Amino acid sequence: MNRESVTPVPRGYAPDYVSAETLAYRLDCSVGEIDAMLRAGGLPPPRIIGKLRRWDFGLVRAFIDMQNSSAPRVGRNGQPTADADPYLAGVERGSTG
Repeated sequence: MNRESVTPVPRGYAPDYVSAETLAYRLDCSVGEIDAMLRAGGLPPPRIIGKLRRWDFGLVRAFIDMQNSSAPRVGRNGQPTADADPYLAGVERGSTG
C-alpha cells in the first residue's frame, strides 16, 4: 500500500477560521484559558462549520480591540460590564457607597 506522507503544506498566511488550539497559540495562552475567556465573555463565540468549532480570527481581533478601547466595555448581553459602570462595580464589591 502506497501512502503519501501527511505533511502540512507551508502557507504564507494564517487561516481565517481557527481551532481552539490555533487560537490559543495565536493568543499565547492555553486552550483552557480560551475556554475560560469564552465563559467569561472575553471572546466572541465560535462558529460551527460542519462539525468543526472555529473562531473567525479577524472578529476575535476586533472584539479584543473593542474590549481594550477607551469606550465602555460591554458584555455579551450588550450591557456595560462592572468595570465600565461604577454602580455595577459597587454592587459586585458589595459597597454601599
